This record gives sequence, C-alpha cells and structure tokens, in this order.
Amino acid sequence: MPVLSPKSTLFTEHGTEHGISTDPAKVAAVAHWKQPTDLPSLQSFLGFCGYYRRFIKNYSIIVRPLTEFCKGYPPTQKKRKTTKIPDKIYYKVSEPFGDRWDQSCTEAFKQIINCLTDAPVLAFADPAKPYVLHIDASFKGLVLNQEHPEGLRPVAFASRKLSASEKNYPVQLEFLALKWAVVDKFHDYLYGASFTVRTDNNPLTYILTTAKLNATGHRWLAALLTYNFTLQYRPGSSNIDADSLSRNALPDNNGEWQHIPPESVQALCKQIRCEKPVGEFLNCAEALGVSPDVIPDCYAFPTRLDFGCLTQMSRKELIRAQDDDSVISPVKEAVKKGHPFHSVKGEDPRVALLLREANKLLISDELLYRVIERPPGREVHQLVLPSEYLSIVLRSLHDESGHLGVEKTTELIRDRFYWPKMGAEVGQYVKNCGRCVARKTPPKRAAPLNQITSKGPLDLVCIDFLSLEPDSQGFANILVVTDHFTRYAQAFPAKDQKASTVAKILCERYFVHYGLPARIHSDQGRDFESKLIKDLLRMLGIRKSRTSNYHPQGAPQPERFNRTLLSMLGILDPNQKQKWSQKISHLVHAYNCTQNEATGYSPYLLMFGREACLPVDICFGVAEENEKDVTYQQYVTKLKADLQKAYQLATEAADKNHQRNKRAHDKLVKEQVLEEGDRVLLRNFGVTGKHKLKDKWRSMPYIIVGKMPNLPVYQVKPERGTGAVKTVHCNYLLPSFPAI
Repeated sequence: MPVLSPKSTLFTEHGTEHGISTDPAKVAAVAHWKQPTDLPSLQSFLGFCGYYRRFIKNYSIIVRPLTEFCKGYPPTQKKRKTTKIPDKIYYKVSEPFGDRWDQSCTEAFKQIINCLTDAPVLAFADPAKPYVLHIDASFKGLVLNQEHPEGLRPVAFASRKLSASEKNYPVQLEFLALKWAVVDKFHDYLYGASFTVRTDNNPLTYILTTAKLNATGHRWLAALLTYNFTLQYRPGSSNIDADSLSRNALPDNNGEWQHIPPESVQALCKQIRCEKPVGEFLNCAEALGVSPDVIPDCYAFPTRLDFGCLTQMSRKELIRAQDDDSVISPVKEAVKKGHPFHSVKGEDPRVALLLREANKLLISDELLYRVIERPPGREVHQLVLPSEYLSIVLRSLHDESGHLGVEKTTELIRDRFYWPKMGAEVGQYVKNCGRCVARKTPPKRAAPLNQITSKGPLDLVCIDFLSLEPDSQGFANILVVTDHFTRYAQAFPAKDQKASTVAKILCERYFVHYGLPARIHSDQGRDFESKLIKDLLRMLGIRKSRTSNYHPQGAPQPERFNRTLLSMLGILDPNQKQKWSQKISHLVHAYNCTQNEATGYSPYLLMFGREACLPVDICFGVAEENEKDVTYQQYVTKLKADLQKAYQLATEAADKNHQRNKRAHDKLVKEQVLEEGDRVLLRNFGVTGKHKLKDKWRSMPYIIVGKMPNLPVYQVKPERGTGAVKTVHCNYLLPSFPAI
C-alpha cells in the first residue's frame, strides 16, 4: 500500500520542510490546459485556479477579464418577481465564445497559468512568530507575512473584486480592505495573535483614534477592536513586498511513493504505539510515518493554558510568604507551638483581628488555614493569604473573572482565602475598579426637579426640531415653536435643519405674527447654536438660553408637544400621512384650542384673550356673540381684566401641577452633591447604533470648575490636557475616585 515519504506530503497542496507550495502534478496539468471555448470550460478552469489563489498575488486583478466574461448568462435559479420588467437577453450556456474572446482574455489566461507554474513557496503559519499584514486599496495586494531569520516570508496572498456598491465608496476603500483582510480572510491566523498592519495610506493609521467615522465605519472598527494589532504607515515606494520571494525548486517525483506490504505497516503502528505512553500527544507527522521536521516546532507540543496574571507558586514560596508576613507570622508561630494567644503582640492592628479567629485556625503542611463551615454543611479550608499576594488574587478573581460585583467577588475569594478586613478591602477594590465604573448603570434621577418660570406670553419661547419620514413634498422636519407661559404652539414643516432655515421661519412666519419674544430657549443643536442665529437674536435684542448636553428635560414643553403631535399625525389615514405637511396646521390649531392640563385654559385663550371660533360653532350657532354698542376702550378694559384673571389662575394651576410632579419625581431622587474641584466621569453618549456592550461612562476624568446658580447643572473641563468647558446636568456626572 502507498505511504507518504518523509520529504513531502501530497494532499491537495504540497508540503515540504521549506513550506507549502502548489502540487507539481496538478500544476503540470494546468500548463497544458486548453483555452476555454465556452462557459462550462471557463468555469472549470476558474474553479481549479481559484483553489490555488492564495499562492498568487493580485489574483483577482489578473483573472478579472475572465470573471467578467461569465456575465450575461441566465441565472441558475429564477427569482420571484414582484414587478414585471422587460425580459433580459442572455447568451446560451453552451454557445461558443467566438469573437467575444479577445486579446485581454488570452493574456489573462496565459498569465494565470504562468503564475501557477511559478508560484512561491508559502511559509508555514507559526503562532510563535509575529505576523505582518500588507494592505492597499481596492484589495489589489493583500499579503500576510511572518518574520523569519532570513526575513519576511509570505504565508498567504489574498485579493478579491469590489462589489458594485463598494465601488461607490469615496474614501473608505483602504479601511474596507483592512476590515476584510483581518476579520474575514485571515481571521484564523490573526485572532488572538499580535500583528502589524502596514499600509501606504496615512489617514488609515488614525482610525483607532479619530471620532469622525460614520455608522459603517463604527461597525468595522468595532469588529477590528477584537484583534491586537498596530498600524504602520509606509510610503507607496516602500510598501512593496520583496520580489525575491522564497522560491524553492520542486523536488524530484521519483521515490515519493513506495509500496510496502501490510505486515510492515502493522509493525510500524505497533512500534509507534509502544514508544508513546498513554496520555501524551502524538505528532501528526509521526503517526503518518513522516519526519516531524516538516512540522513547525510550535505545533509539535500540546497547547498550554494562559494563566493571565497568575504564576505557578510552590508550597515553599507560600510558606516563606506567610513566615515573612508581619501579620500572619506571629499568629502562625503561636498556633504551631501552642502558645497562649494573649501573648501574641504586633504593631499592626490586623494582628488582633486575626487573633479573633484563633479557634478556627490550624496548620496543615506548614501553611496556616482558617476553617469555616459553608452551606450546605461543607467544611472549607481558607488559606490565610499573605499581603504580597492580595493584588494577584483580586485581579484574578475580579478583573479576570468577569468583573463581578462586591458580593459575588467576595464569595469567590471566601471559598479559597482569608485575611483580616477582607470584606472591606474587596468592596473598596471593586468600587474603585475603573472598568466596573465605566459600565456602572447611571442614576436615573440624581437631582430634584426644577421649574422653568415665565411671567407672561412671549416672555420665554422654546424651539425644537422634530424629524419624521419625508412626505410627498419632501418635508422631513418640523420646527416646533412653543410659548412657555400660554403653551401656545406652532409647527412649521421644513426640508432641512439648517440655521438659515430656522432664521427664515422665525422672522417670516413667527415674529411678524406674534412679535419678538424676550428670550428663546433651545437645545445645543448646531442649527440653534450657529453664529447666524446668535447674530440675528442679538440684533433683535432677544436673549438666548439653552439646555445642558443630552438633557431634553431642560426644555420639557417642546418635548411634550412633540409626543402629542406625533400621536395626532400617527392617527391620520395612510393616504393623509403621505402629505402630513398639509395637515399639520389644522392639527396644531386643534391642539391650541384644547384646554391644557397644566394651566386649565386653552393656549389660544391665553394668547389672544378669547376662545377660537371653530366651524362647528358656526354650524350649530353656539359661537359667542359680541356685546353690542361696546367702545374700543370698553373692549380693551374688559380684555385686560379677563386676561389678568386668566393669567393669575393659569399661573396658580401651573404651579400646583409642577409641585405635584415635583413630589412624585423627588421621591425617587438619590441626590448627589458635587463641589468645585471634584473628579467626575461623563456619561458616554458618543456611540451610536447598537451599544449594549459599550461603557456607560467615558474613561477620561473631568474636573468641576463651576455650577449654575439654583440649578443642578455644572461646568466641567478635562483633568488632563486642554479641552472645552462643558455644561452638564448632574444626572450625567458620576463621582470618580482617585484610583480610577
């Protein structure tokens, strides 16, 4: 029967002591391959060559004329059609190429054959050696190398064709090539290994630190962050793989296959089985009767486990550590010699704490243990841990065990170790753990509810944008303008959220009808904080205020009106929803004519001094009739009196409503008081999309530099370096400890 020779192994590829190469027998066949004349013969050729593509640099570029030739044929399966489209004209599968086969196809066919017959010998992938990945744009030359004494040797080449959508990417081709090479193509080589990525695209080296990424970029970056690599920039002239790739002459085929009788095979197997004791790992090459020299050394041994921060400690080291510990040593000596415990003295107060456990202490194999009973009735021997090993145990059972909470971490340690003040020290360690703090759930309510006050109509006007699905006229945004005192609202459809759009709507559609407000309040959106809006309001004498970052509760009325407006728009018929911009004015007018729960009056009445006359009032004749023979002076006097009474009652009703809400809100408040100079962490709002695993707090600490009067709003700046001062509500601040 045939058996593999020691020099090489023939499977689908050719393995030698120098590395992996193409199978000479199969490559000899491709050298005489006939030029394809129809689609089946071309697909057969491409299928064979595709198997060896990792031996060929720029494979996808070379065969592009041939792969393009496969287009224009009917699909193998018919897709379900939802709309009727004109039938496409396809080539017949068995139809000869004829004149369609041009010079570029012939050159590609010959070049791929030449590449296969002169392919480089790829190195064995060795996990013990560092990887170096060379990438460039458009997937034209991806090479995975490893450092060897003689220099870099290629492990595999990779390339592929860009899809139709990928060709439209303007500046992300290098980033996409990096993601595809690391995550998709070479994952089995690179996952868990440290490697270097070399690129001739300088901006690509900043992807790990830049914040200017879109949603797609964030997804790619999240996938790459599970790998341990560094990015290096090399100019195009330097980022060229060496032309002198290791090319070894193919060995002579003579003598590679031998025929030996079955008796010899049985004798060989028995010999191997007798030489290796049960339980040891056999080298695959030895089991096949091949010399193990062709296998890298790193594959010839069983896999070793990674113990992280732990190192194997001998019993002598533990005994020495207990004997050298100032707290454990005197107590251990007393237990060993049976001395009275009251005679034990020590300067450290923890000696007295350890002596309290004297009736639970024993010595076994020269080590001091504390014996306790744990449910359900099991006896546990806790090693009395020397202080020099505290940090190792805490890192192992907390940092490297899933960052569990105080109770679970304490239970893990209590099953194994004991030392005085163990519970307090474990709690302090977990409390000060930077990773745990970054994932800590933020307090829902860290400050009492405050009230924004206004004295009358147009004393305070709040503005906000509401985004919707585009309607038939292209409107996708609504600028909401609400008067804080009267709750009178207006909603203006807009096609964008530019500052110029905001300024035009305010001047032409609000100020000219209702007058200039004393103050305008908004969030910190770029459209409201632009220089154009600031200059406009300053010119008109209107004060500007804003909410703190990511705190919509600072402008509650627009947010509450937005929910009401969305509910009203959502109830429209499907046909009416397609033209919601034409319906919005009627819906807002209906809202203004309805009694507000907080004030007890309709916004329309508080703004204009009378109730609106609706079509139904005229239809049924229930509209209020004006008094006859009333002079202008009498009308104005009566209007003022009615409005003053309405304003007073509305203010009282709004105050009562606020106090009721405040009592309900403040019941659940866990107030935190912060002072200037305190160290805090900021809530992490910077990540968009799915973020179930993201840190809830930013890792960079901030320092409080100021506080808004009578408000739980603070001004903070970065602790290190320079940065802008931020105004943040205390709900989004977490006191930070010096150890973080």
